[in-house]
Amino acid sequence: MAIRDLRDFLAVLDAAGELHRVDAEVDAELEIACITDRQSKLPGGGKALLFHNVKGSPYPVATNLFGSPSRMALALQVEHLSLLTGKMEQLLAAPESAPASTLVRRAPCQEVVERRPDLGRYPFLKSWPGDGGRFITLPLVFTRDPENGVGNCGMYRVRIFEDGCVGIRWKRGSGGFEHHRKYQAAGLPMPVAIAVGAAPALTLAAMLPLPEPLDEVSFAGHLHGTPLAMVPCLESELQVPADAELVVEGVIEPGITRREGAFGNHTGSYDPGEEVPLVRVTGVTRRHDPICPATVVGPPPMEDCYLAKAAERLLLPLLRRQCPEIADLVMPVEGIFHGCAVISIEKTAPGQGRRVLEQLRSEGWLKRGKLLVVVDRSEGDLTLAQGFWQALNAVRFPADLVATQDGCLGVDATRKLPEEGGEPSELLQQDASVSALVERRWREYGFL
Repeated sequence: MAIRDLRDFLAVLDAAGELHRVDAEVDAELEIACITDRQSKLPGGGKALLFHNVKGSPYPVATNLFGSPSRMALALQVEHLSLLTGKMEQLLAAPESAPASTLVRRAPCQEVVERRPDLGRYPFLKSWPGDGGRFITLPLVFTRDPENGVGNCGMYRVRIFEDGCVGIRWKRGSGGFEHHRKYQAAGLPMPVAIAVGAAPALTLAAMLPLPEPLDEVSFAGHLHGTPLAMVPCLESELQVPADAELVVEGVIEPGITRREGAFGNHTGSYDPGEEVPLVRVTGVTRRHDPICPATVVGPPPMEDCYLAKAAERLLLPLLRRQCPEIADLVMPVEGIFHGCAVISIEKTAPGQGRRVLEQLRSEGWLKRGKLLVVVDRSEGDLTLAQGFWQALNAVRFPADLVATQDGCLGVDATRKLPEEGGEPSELLQQDASVSALVERRWREYGFL
């Protein structure tokens, strides 16, 4: 079935036996996160979870929705995540083919309007004991450029404050950050809309550094194969997903910030937090019975690892446009999104491995990767085990290390050509005629 929204996705997971329903009463403060953490660490990523009975809230919570390769594939309606690379290649070849969103005037996300919302009624999670408070951890944050009107959808953590305000932690250099910078410079209030629970493809798109002219909404429509329905906000000109579960509307007044507090991070320790722009909430619109999706951030494996694996396949074509010699990419789940990557290249010239490292460091998605390792292309798909085996056999320490002043490391682990001081070598290969003989006689040896 087509997946238009969170409810369609839950139905698909349920039909596939990937959804576990919890009817017992649970607490959004620590308990749901603890359950989710344990489930995420099970072989295969455990199950997606739907908590029907949340203490102090009439609304259910869904977690671990993307917490396995199979659930990510179901979310994006592909048989295997490797097929996402072809989808991205297709879109980059003809960006105008991405379906434009459709604008509607009546939407499920506006069935109920709360002018004076009590955000405490919604089951947003506190995940770790040292967290500064409760956070919306899967928010789709919509902003618009005040100069040209171009919109952006990004995923930035949102802190809930007890006085009904929220704080947004922009990522420096992101679309939302740049929009806020322009509003600040002009001394203007900035409208913001935070959607919770929408099409899975939009959740992924909000995390990706998409190149112009692609935008998150049309990109999600391309992945789903159908345009996303959008609806104007009640308090601003921003547009939000019509099929979202709920939308928090608000305004950032110039210069107003607040300390967000600590946040348990994927590093296994707390991010101390910082001063963040403060959103004065002007209203909440929602479905009659909203479901609140959430993710728990912490030591891997967790569902952000599998979102990152989908991102890996989608962003490989972007890396190939940056460096055409790149053949493949693999990112260990421990690196989450860009902490570590092994990149294979078709090496044809001296110094090519180092030049690829320099190019990746200069711009793009892997610019801040803590560890980048470049190896030679080999037969078949690159795997982490194969990549590190190649690297350990080919690297020359310390000559092949490229360290940056901000603490990142690159390794040119390609085999060195004679011009680079390498010795001629011949790769191991079975004799072709013997391989063919063995193939013909395989069953004679007693193998199936």
